[in-house]
Amino acid sequence: MNRQHAASAWNDWSSLGKMMVLIGGLCLVPLTMIPFYPADSQYLSCFLLPSALSVILGGAIWIRCSQPAHVPGFCRERENRPAITRRSSLIVLAAWIWAFVAGALPFILAGFLRPVPALFEAVSGWTTTGLSAMDVAAVPKIFLFHRSFMQFCGGLGFVMMMVIATSGTHDIRLFESEGHPDQLMPGLKRTARTVLALFAGFLAVGTLALTVCGMSWFDAVNHAMCALSTGGFSTRAGSIGEYQSLSIDLVTIVLMLIGTTNFAVLLLLAKGRIRQILKVTEVRFMTGLLLCAIGLLAWILYSQLHLPWQESLQKAAFDAVSALSTTGFSSMSYADWPAAAIGLLMVLMVIGGGMGSTAGGIKLLRICLASRALRFWTRRQVTDSSEITPVTYVRAQGKTTASRDLIRSVFGYIGLYLTILVTGTLLICLISDLTLTDSFFDFASSLGTVGLSMGATGPQTADGVLLVEMAGMLLGRLEILIVFKGVYSLKEIISQRLRKPRFPENHCSLL
Repeated sequence: MNRQHAASAWNDWSSLGKMMVLIGGLCLVPLTMIPFYPADSQYLSCFLLPSALSVILGGAIWIRCSQPAHVPGFCRERENRPAITRRSSLIVLAAWIWAFVAGALPFILAGFLRPVPALFEAVSGWTTTGLSAMDVAAVPKIFLFHRSFMQFCGGLGFVMMMVIATSGTHDIRLFESEGHPDQLMPGLKRTARTVLALFAGFLAVGTLALTVCGMSWFDAVNHAMCALSTGGFSTRAGSIGEYQSLSIDLVTIVLMLIGTTNFAVLLLLAKGRIRQILKVTEVRFMTGLLLCAIGLLAWILYSQLHLPWQESLQKAAFDAVSALSTTGFSSMSYADWPAAAIGLLMVLMVIGGGMGSTAGGIKLLRICLASRALRFWTRRQVTDSSEITPVTYVRAQGKTTASRDLIRSVFGYIGLYLTILVTGTLLICLISDLTLTDSFFDFASSLGTVGLSMGATGPQTADGVLLVEMAGMLLGRLEILIVFKGVYSLKEIISQRLRKPRFPENHCSLL
């Protein structure tokens, strides 16, 4: 590749250093709880050490890779576009893995968790899943805030947060690789700042609303962060259901719906363009799906659990939104829920939230496009019609026609997602004594970054099960293909290093 491509490659690697420095800074934010809870000052070093380590290592990578000109004989070969995309995926994957390690260290240094459960807690936090291996009733406030803050930042993404302070032309590839399909504004930095401003505003309003509804300020800010990031960590063992408050449920539902909505649609909401929002395919599909799911779920709870109609409707609305938005807050224990209700929650978890949002799952738009394509295909097969009906949908930016490549990629992704879902479920069944239903529910929750559980995931869960669920969380948060591309890029680098001598003219192989 030529010198320009080499410089771009090294700039990409310097972005890894920037993100590591950013992660180090984020690890310090929980220390803001010490003035409010002075007893937690004993854990100061548990956060300072991971932060210092992240900043030092990240800074070294940033400085080392910011100036590639010192490498002689760089770049005799031209790098193709797929290789650049794979490298960007590898950098994003490396940043997320480092975040998992840095996020887990405070739990380990404080002696609250063993390494595997600590890593599980950090992965669940950064990926906005919400499954927990901790007894939250016995955890100091600073660590509860650490968990919630990881979810809030993980929902926004490290690349988006990085480009707020520093951005370059190469960062757009990293931005896309992290799962952000839309640029809301003409510039990448303006896009990142717009999203952060929106979520900061929603966080402030949500915290205030929950406080007015009866939560303490600490519980309110934690639940607001986790609802907006569709994370699901709670400061209470019984989650939101422990409050037994209709007003808290309603505010949390609104926050979860905001979190599962495409960033571009949220920008329209901030501008007051309600009519335009109501035309967006994902919004219409989500509204119809939720209305059907809530009605059916309420009827099941009323007829089989014999709950009053009002209570059935309240719990159905809350848990349906929680499952579809992949947040993971719960209104009550699922131990006594009918099988039909559990099955409906599973379906909602697999479908997931909006494209370009903080939610996980297959995503609403993919399901909608697949259902339309299947409808047109079935009609052609039944009627013997040769007419080809284009699949169209409405985005925040306007009406769009889905190309054949897009439809193929949609079905390919859905097939891959379901294959991983079945594989992970069977793995958990093989290495544990959990039932098929419990294994499927909790792995679907992991892969969809949901956080709901049948009780199979907790402090008592075996390390092997936690590792399988962690793999599902990472695949779900980075939408599978990013992980695959990153791993393939790493394989290419290792293969090139083993195949070629380490002479200056071959330094391009490092990239």
